[in-house]
Amino acid sequence: MSDYTPPVGQNSYMSGWGNNHNRETAHKIDHIADKAKFGIEMLSTGLIGIDAIEKELIEFSHAPEPPTQVQIRSIAHRLDAHQKQLQQALDRIKEMMNEIDRETDNIQRSRTNW
Repeated sequence: MSDYTPPVGQNSYMSGWGNNHNRETAHKIDHIADKAKFGIEMLSTGLIGIDAIEKELIEFSHAPEPPTQVQIRSIAHRLDAHQKQLQQALDRIKEMMNEIDRETDNIQRSRTNW
């Protein structure tokens, strides 16, 4: 009979086999999540810009004189820029979701042989 006691905090029923694969998978998922987070931050920035334009339009509505053509054109260009930024962010997030799908497919088909 042996007096061996497994170390506390370590699963005695699991060996170290496959842990590198799990760690590699976790790093890949973390990397993709960071990219998706960046895309979400791009969306947030675009929405803040649109909110600023909204406030500017409210100020124009209370002004004694109507906005000039130059002011309206400037707002239109800024809205267009924010629209493009939001579209780029959405495209990036879609790309990341496809990458996550591919990676999870690889995880589901993980190595089962020695």
